[in-house]
Order: sequence, then structure tokens, then C-alpha cells
Amino acid sequence: MRLSTEAKELKPSATLAINELVMKKRAIGQNILHLGFGESPFPVHLSVQEELKKNVDKKSYLPTQGIYPLREKVSAFYKYHFNLDYLPEQIIVGPGSKVLVFDLLLALEGPLFIPAPSWVSYQHQAKLMKKPVHYIRTIAQQSYLLSPNDLEEAFQKYSQQKQIQKILLLNYPNNPTGQSYDPSQLKELASVARDHNTIVISDEIYGLIRFHGNKHQSIAKFYSEGTIITSGISKDRSLGGFRLGVALLPSLEQELLKSMISIGSETWTATSAPIQYAAIKAYDISSEITSFISDCTAVHQLIATYVHKRIENANIRCPFPQGAFYLFPDWNKYSKKLSKMGINSSYDLAKTLIKKWNIATLPGSEFGMLDNDLCLRIANCDYDGSLVLNKFRENQKQAFNDPENFVKSFAPRISAACDQLIRFTESIK
Repeated sequence: MRLSTEAKELKPSATLAINELVMKKRAIGQNILHLGFGESPFPVHLSVQEELKKNVDKKSYLPTQGIYPLREKVSAFYKYHFNLDYLPEQIIVGPGSKVLVFDLLLALEGPLFIPAPSWVSYQHQAKLMKKPVHYIRTIAQQSYLLSPNDLEEAFQKYSQQKQIQKILLLNYPNNPTGQSYDPSQLKELASVARDHNTIVISDEIYGLIRFHGNKHQSIAKFYSEGTIITSGISKDRSLGGFRLGVALLPSLEQELLKSMISIGSETWTATSAPIQYAAIKAYDISSEITSFISDCTAVHQLIATYVHKRIENANIRCPFPQGAFYLFPDWNKYSKKLSKMGINSSYDLAKTLIKKWNIATLPGSEFGMLDNDLCLRIANCDYDGSLVLNKFRENQKQAFNDPENFVKSFAPRISAACDQLIRFTESIK
């Protein structure tokens, strides 16, 4: 059968591919330290489990936009956590935020601008629909954050006519870097976006996994008329396999709403009925759910900070984590020595680590970085989430006072992975 060029060129998602590879290697007895896949390891909250059991008999096709009681809960959730006002009528429920981003890119006209590094799927989704993609590469010295000047220069280079609609896909806290923006930075980015007729798709799936007492702010606060927020329950509630995401649209964009529902009706029809009813509980603003999110975020912070300290002490450059559960270290200072070892790209680096050091990571090139930029994404999730969460709750103060002992005792694969990364770096020296 003849395939489209776009389909033939498309490879499996790098994040899913590395996870399947690690599972196969572990199944045949190889002890792989898994820093390659960003799946929050914590258990499904018992109240959500109970709701799923209660609603397992729900089998009917539901409205493409999502059931109204769930959209009401999502509306209240965003008001409570982020002080954002979205009516249930402005909210779409889909089978994961990934497909909602895809449908938004399908519905909206204009070239796509993506700060690099960025999540692996954005560029491939756009290329499937032959939409022009322009990367705006950021640098480690600025914590891989997009600056207003970088954005302005990208528009001047690729799309000078202000009246032509553009799309900016912003993800923060960021996968793969773990970095985020403060309100003043978002306000400046919003000003540039508004001036250049730019629709911002703000992927805020890690919004509640923000560290060090900082509260997540949405760019929608400063550019409500031009921002679409996407998110879901995969990360902060550890429900990736539930496949439920949400999109929050500007109030006046009725044509976009209609188009999104129409696209959904012709593709995914509706999100799973039992999952939608269970998600009503997942979007509850009760103390049990909010405490669960808070505790899981605290563990993510503890482990990310521990990993950062270990690798930075080994003279590996890595911006300090601000949220999510990723770090983005690089070995560029060792490029000449690595080249003598046959390592000239981030792909070579990742391949060496999994083959010779039993550490699974992902190369920076998968996230839009240049091939010769020797950076990797590492995910801090290779531990027993139930055990770690329970131990953390038993004595939070002790866990934060002695994170090294806590991680070694209850997340030993994370500690072992740090040991291996350090040994690898010392072998270069």
C-alpha cells in the first residue's frame, strides 16, 4: 500500500518508544535504570478508584464536548487553583490533552512557533497536517526560557506581516527542562503575541507540579482573548492511562468551539464514559484531592532537587528545576573528549548510556535541539510511587532534612542512576 510522505517519515513517539524498549530489556533480565519516561508513579487516589467502580456500567456514547457535570467541576477547579474564570461552555473534554492539541492545530490557521527544547509530539503533529513549523531555540544560560526578544526576532524572521495569524505553543512547567515562567515574563510574552496576531496554545499539564512555594500562573491571565489552555489529569493526579484531557477556550471563540466539537465528533467521538464520571472526583476541590496533589508535588520536588544536586556536583551543567519531573543536563563542556569516544550527538550520548551504562534517557535532538548539542532529558520517576508517598507522609520534615537518605532508602533506582551518570562523567574526564 502507498503511504503519504508524512506518514512514512513519522516515527513512534520517542517517549513511548523508550518506555517499550526498557520494558523489553527488563523482561529479559537486564537491570535498566529508567530515566527515559515521564509517567508519574503515584497510585490512583482511592476516591477516584471508587468512582470508577461505581460507574463501570456507564456504556453510552456521551457528548463530544464532555458531560456537563465534569465540565462544571473543571470550571470550579480552575477558579480554585488558578483564579481563572471559564464557564463549562468554554471547556472541551477529550481523550488526553495530546489529541486536543492536535485538533487545535488542525482547526487553527497559521504557522506554528515552538520554543526548543519542547515536548516531542508538537512538531510531528504539525508536520502531519503540513503546517509550517519554526523552532525558537533557547539556551541553558537562560534556563531554556523563551524571551520576548527571541519571540519578536522569530516573527521578524519567519512571518513579518503582523496581520497573518500565527500559533505559539508554550509548555510550562516544561517538558523536557523542568523550567517555568514568572508572571512578569508571561506578561511580556503576551504583549508580543498580541502585537503579532498570535494564538497561544498554553500546555499547562504540569501546572500544579510547581516547586519551592511558587504558584503557577497562566499566560491566559494576561492574554485571555488569545490563549487556549490545555491540560488534564495525567501528571498531577498520576492518571496518564485514564486518557482524559481538557481544553479551555476564550469566551468569544464560538467558531473555534464548534470546529473543535465537529473535529472530535469525526475522530474520537467522545471520551470514555466511565473515565469521565470518575474524573468528576479527580477534579474535586476537596481537601483529600488537593492534599494528594500537594503531597505528590512535594515528592517530585524533593527527588528532582536531589538529582539536580548530585549531577551538578559532578560538574554537569543543568538548570535548577522549577517544576514537573524532568531535568535537562548537558555534557557540552566535554564535547572534545566525547568526540574522541565516538560521541558527537545527543543521540550518540543516549545510545552510549543505555548500551554501556544501563541508563535510559532521551536525546535532546528529540526535543528540537541541534544534533550536536550534547543534552539529554532525564525523568525522575523510576521508583515505587506508593511506597515513596507513604514514607514521605510518615515524616515529611525528616525527608526534606535528609533527602539523600530518603532517596537512597525508598527510591534506590534514582540514587543508582545518579551514581551511574556520575561514573560515566568521570570516565570522560
